Amino acid sequence: MFGQGPAAALSLRDEEIAGSALNLRDQALAALDAGDPRVAATLADQGVTLLSAANLLGGPDEAALLIAGAEIEEALDRFAAARTSIARAVALLGGETGPGAQDGDCLLLWCQAQERLAGLERLGGNYGGAAARLTMVLDAASEAFGESSPAVVSAANALGVVYKFAADFGAAEAAYHRALAAAGGMACADALTQAGLLHNLGGLAHSRGDAEAGIPLAERGLRLRAGALGTGHPDVARDNNALGALYHLAGRYRDADIAYRQALAVFESSYGPDHFEVAMTCANLAVLCADQERFAAAESLGRRAVRIFEAVLGSGDTEAGLTVLNLATAVAGLGRRAEAARLATRAEATLAARLPVGHPNLAVARASREALTYLAKAS
Repeated sequence: MFGQGPAAALSLRDEEIAGSALNLRDQALAALDAGDPRVAATLADQGVTLLSAANLLGGPDEAALLIAGAEIEEALDRFAAARTSIARAVALLGGETGPGAQDGDCLLLWCQAQERLAGLERLGGNYGGAAARLTMVLDAASEAFGESSPAVVSAANALGVVYKFAADFGAAEAAYHRALAAAGGMACADALTQAGLLHNLGGLAHSRGDAEAGIPLAERGLRLRAGALGTGHPDVARDNNALGALYHLAGRYRDADIAYRQALAVFESSYGPDHFEVAMTCANLAVLCADQERFAAAESLGRRAVRIFEAVLGSGDTEAGLTVLNLATAVAGLGRRAEAARLATRAEATLAARLPVGHPNLAVARASREALTYLAKAS
């Protein structure tokens, strides 16, 4: 256990209570890994309640529970609650400067909290802030724990994700390869770590339009993860979703449809019908249907995805904007050109407010809006 530090030594009874609370944290994370975030949330709340009843809040033990709780809250689409939990955890662990390398346990927690906060910044479109935060974490982790450490692997991987979303693919590749090198230097790098890195490298290949390079990476990652967790796990469903996107890019539409629908079934079973991951998969399926000129199915799936994104993340979210843009294509395919032009205009405005200038998705949105507006006027 972490305890409250040398200035506030715990009694034996307090140590037992803190240990029980952290055991509930571990059980909560195990439930999350098993694909049951609701049970995980209950267990994490019980851990915080236990600390509170013993007047043991205010130290790293609470921070450890808050970090786990924030991960669980994200899985339940409670993003505002996750931000609140992480902000308190960071404050308990020394704020933006952290606890210092001399307190290794607390520093590791601080790295985890900062990484989760960067993930929330990325979701909000603040790619610059997220990249700066993760670079700070990497510097601290490498100095304190060494380059070949889990903290460096995790932060470098997260930095690669941020750069990919910002369309800085060279920087993303460098970050992912730093993570791979760090994992390769560890004595006991596990299969799940390798699977996560392969998943992200496959996703980067997809962003670059290189399905041939990405498919073997994604297939290998899927095999590793499914072997460790089973085919019904939400993380395996995420792998299927990513692999489906690569199959789609390669023109393997039947394989893409199978992969997407396997992912959708797992997400709906694990999280319910209105979850962020359900929306992501519906959005992918909508684009696949549109590319096959199945425009009615594309519209239905696209509208479902937009509804969920806007409920979970807000109408101004980047994912909502991209899905509205793809919805415009489906509506145009059904002959409703004026409506399609309005949707494309709405999508462009959303993306322009959230993406950095020069992002390729902005150019796509602008071209789509101009083309659909021209067609609407000509009809």
